[in-house]
Amino acid sequence: MSFQDNLAYLYSLQQFGIKLGLSNIKRICLSLNNPHEKLKTIHVGGTNGKGSTAAILASVLHEAGYKTGLYTSPHLTDIRERIRINNIPITKEHFSFLIENIKEHIEGSDILPTFFEFTTAIALEYFAEERVDIAVVEVGMGGRLDATNIIVPLVTIITNVDYDHTEHLGTDLEDIAGEKCGIIKKSAPVVTSEHKENILSIIEDSAKKAGTVTYIFGRDFNTVPVKLTRSYSEVYYYGKRWRELLLKLPLAGKHQMFNLGAAIYTIELLMQKGFEVTDHQLFRGVENTSWPGRLETVSVNPQVIVDGAHNHAGTIVLARFIEDVLMKVEGHGNIILIFGVLKDKDVSRMIEELIPYSSEVIITKPDTERGLPVEDLRKIVEQYGITPHVTQAVSEALSHAYNIASSSDTIIVTGSLYMAGEARNQITSGFVNE
Repeated sequence: MSFQDNLAYLYSLQQFGIKLGLSNIKRICLSLNNPHEKLKTIHVGGTNGKGSTAAILASVLHEAGYKTGLYTSPHLTDIRERIRINNIPITKEHFSFLIENIKEHIEGSDILPTFFEFTTAIALEYFAEERVDIAVVEVGMGGRLDATNIIVPLVTIITNVDYDHTEHLGTDLEDIAGEKCGIIKKSAPVVTSEHKENILSIIEDSAKKAGTVTYIFGRDFNTVPVKLTRSYSEVYYYGKRWRELLLKLPLAGKHQMFNLGAAIYTIELLMQKGFEVTDHQLFRGVENTSWPGRLETVSVNPQVIVDGAHNHAGTIVLARFIEDVLMKVEGHGNIILIFGVLKDKDVSRMIEELIPYSSEVIITKPDTERGLPVEDLRKIVEQYGITPHVTQAVSEALSHAYNIASSSDTIIVTGSLYMAGEARNQITSGFVNE
């Protein structure tokens, strides 16, 4: 079968929706001779910041000479972005081969894998086949029942805990924290950049019950921002081995100092387990980190920023970036907001964070069945006394934004990673204002 045919099969598994649980992934991996047991891993969970933290870690480990796997989700424009070695996506040929291989292994059984379970199996098998030195694995949703929770990592990271996927994880923050903490295992110390006391206590209690220790941002390690710009963050890192280190991270936003801190302290813990990373390799790894679609400037005159803020906590981060960085630039223009969102999000609270900074609001729908229809979104926006410009597609929204923007204005595309990916792809591939 061709790559496209195999890809169509993989996407057809989305009909099974989201089914949290480890039974399917365990059975699939068993049929593949348990590839996860052949891997050294780092498990990255939490609500926001998982991907950035994982990307920083993978970049540093690669720079240190280790063959490094990276498994993240979702993707921006190409599904192969989810599965990388040394930041190079899996080839179409290998991806297609593994789809067919896994299909053959489960054929005739009663296993009905979800899209995410199957993709996770592909990643684990690929990393095992390629004999990576270490793999950084991001949790898909929650933790305890997430398909990635089949791994036994060297270090566990929980970035933070906030409201998201409440239909699956619950509406109580403490319950959500319990699900996130389900990835904690006895053999792996826990690193967290969470700062809410009630959630921290749950993380620490969970670690104690599992028989491991917790290292906390602000207590065991710290970062202090020095300079925050539209394109990078300069931050002092304070840890155990590196007591005062100035690092330049090419990711924007004050929140990245938490992600950077958790990633670097994890490197310190890995060094205690036999991994070697020099100061120069650390500097280079941080400086070479790439994580597109997150507060990313993709065009200038007017400036266009795409940001995959997909929940309330994410829009808080974006609002702070607007206030702390964009609005402090002398002669800054207006902010034109392009917003589209998925149906299962806390849309009202997301909009509430961003409207105060926006001179114009353009609404649209992400190109997915999960996208919230624009008429439903329009009603929510109008509750805040705003009459949005309504468009049916990202391309139409971008055209309108370019038509009304001056060279000093900033267009921000946000509300969903799907949105960020669509806009980024159209602009970087030669989007033309018509």
